[in-house]
Amino acid sequence: MVLSTVLAGIGMIIYLQNMGNIATYSSHSQIGMFCIAALLVGGASVDKASIGNVFLGVILFHLMFIVAPKAGAAITGDSMIGEYFRVFVSYAVITVALVMYETNKRRAKSLEGARLQEQQKEDE
Repeated sequence: MVLSTVLAGIGMIIYLQNMGNIATYSSHSQIGMFCIAALLVGGASVDKASIGNVFLGVILFHLMFIVAPKAGAAITGDSMIGEYFRVFVSYAVITVALVMYETNKRRAKSLEGARLQEQQKEDE
């Protein structure tokens, strides 16, 4: 357990270094958002995620860290605009995925209720 905790800590430091910022006191609370966003970008859902979703999400999410500042600098002349765009896209991906999940869940529930009502009418 100690060895896995040490390796996880080293991995987190390397991950945060590659992102370009190390927020010493708040990085532990930010890492969860980045992990969830990477999973959702990779195609995972709330109910099911596979290791393929993890690898695809990490590649796409890190690619966004590389492309967004360069795109912001090319479009507006200020790379910080690209960073704001990346943050916006990260939160937007999480929000859209959760809204789609809830919508599909409610739709399935309403279809199931309609089927039950039809069966009750047929039985009567």
